[in-house]
Amino acid sequence: MGQTSSIELPVELKQKIERAAKDRNEEPATLVAYAIDSLLSADEAQLAEVRRRDAADTCDDYSNEAAFAKLDSFRPARKTPSPT
Repeated sequence: MGQTSSIELPVELKQKIERAAKDRNEEPATLVAYAIDSLLSADEAQLAEVRRRDAADTCDDYSNEAAFAKLDSFRPARKTPSPT
């Protein structure tokens, strides 16, 4: 990882990250970067699968927005922590 940036997190989430990083014997930034990368990789894989299945079923092609909307319809709403 070359460049870095910072994000604001709720205090409770920051403490949770710090505890998990300590348990894993790694830096909090490393844990957060891994978690974000894993989440985005999973989303990309799910989006690709939605597109593949829909193309096979309908021979249609979807925009990113339409594919994400379809993907979101299959899973419970995500709760995004609100900044305090």
